[in-house]
Amino acid sequence: MPSRVYVIELRREAGRRRDPRIPWVYVGSSARGPDIRFAQHRRGYKSAGLVKRFALRLRPDLYEDLAALGGSRRAQQAEVARARELAAAGFVAHCDGTSYGKEGTAAWSEWGAERLAPVMAHVERAARDLLDSSFEPLSRERCARLLHGERGFWVDGFIDAADPPPAYGLFSHVQLGALEAALGRLNLESGPASRPASAARASAAPGS
Repeated sequence: MPSRVYVIELRREAGRRRDPRIPWVYVGSSARGPDIRFAQHRRGYKSAGLVKRFALRLRPDLYEDLAALGGSRRAQQAEVARARELAAAGFVAHCDGTSYGKEGTAAWSEWGAERLAPVMAHVERAARDLLDSSFEPLSRERCARLLHGERGFWVDGFIDAADPPPAYGLFSHVQLGALEAALGRLNLESGPASRPASAARASAAPGS
């Protein structure tokens, strides 16, 4: 049965990050679907303690570009390769008992446009998430900076920084220029045109 590589993002409490915006992740492979395997990790079935305690969400943007592989050996080789690649982009990636990038001594390089191309569907989905949840219309530049996880006083004018949408910072490992160029190729509306900013803020308020 074919096996697939999957990536699970871990909560901030998992450990000290190399970059505050880029999380720790766990990279594995299984013949079961990623959703099923994620649920198993959460229950503790064949799961490392770190993943059971700190599993946050699947990160399909970090693995769906990989095809299913025949045989567990090939899948295990692919998961190690992906863990190394993610470590080279600033993540701490746990895989098969090894924590790649944990020492934090080596420099890393953000993904460029060529590496981003295979996951463009995820960029579009994340951008739409930000546009839908933004308090004010977002320019392409501002949207790219939010996807990049940038911080500053200006962020509160667009999203609730204390409880940000899932897309905020999702592409912190990608060059800002590559994100801006990617958004320029997408046909996206600039902000919540169908509702005023006051309505956007109200819908984002706790208990609404």
